[in-house]
Amino acid sequence: MSDDFGTISARRAREIDVLRKHRESLVKMLEDVDAQLRELGDVTAPVIPPPARRTVEPPAPGHDIDSRPIVNTATYDDEPESVAAQPGSGARVLLIIGVAILALALIGYLIWRASSDRPAAATGTVIEESTAVETNATAPDTVAEAQPVPVPDSELVMTPRTQDYGLVRKGTRVTRQYVFTNNSEEPVTISLARSACRCLYYEYEKLVPPKAKESITVTIDGAKAKAGTLRESVKVTTQADPTVSTSFDVIATVR
Repeated sequence: MSDDFGTISARRAREIDVLRKHRESLVKMLEDVDAQLRELGDVTAPVIPPPARRTVEPPAPGHDIDSRPIVNTATYDDEPESVAAQPGSGARVLLIIGVAILALALIGYLIWRASSDRPAAATGTVIEESTAVETNATAPDTVAEAQPVPVPDSELVMTPRTQDYGLVRKGTRVTRQYVFTNNSEEPVTISLARSACRCLYYEYEKLVPPKAKESITVTIDGAKAKAGTLRESVKVTTQADPTVSTSFDVIATVR
């Protein structure tokens, strides 16, 4: 990469040196043209003096006025004091103007060439270096999510299995508690199904550790329960295997 940039710098230095020499020669040429134009402006034609004014003398006494010689009494005051420049000055002016136009055209061509060569030189010698990427980088270890272990039905116990809430008045609420026991060696996550009457409300912790118990609070809302005998069987399932389940019964009389 450094050698390529060195080559570009040397080439640009040579181009700048050539352009500088062209500019100096063109400046010298323009100075000569300017000096010639100034000399041309100072050259004027010789001034031709006007002819002397002629006057008519009065006749001498005794001479007849008709015998006087005819004299031109016109004056030349209206003639110009100078004439055009010497012959050939117009061709010289045209030659100087042509030289100036040629010099300007040459300057424009050199500038255009320098501007058009610069991108080509810059893009032709620069070499892009690709960075190596290590492909053998070790990926971070991913921890596999532990799959829940199914628990047999016999390991899940509800106590009591049935509770009678007795008489539940309309507009009142009655609450009882059930105990869920996990007798297995693995933690289980439980969920309770919704009741058919939509009048039962549950409060409990879903995760039950191994060899542990969890209280499930069940409330009957008399305002939403239908009048008469209420009997609901609530199913308790595990997240690991929904087919593994247990249940408990709720009995009440709503009036």
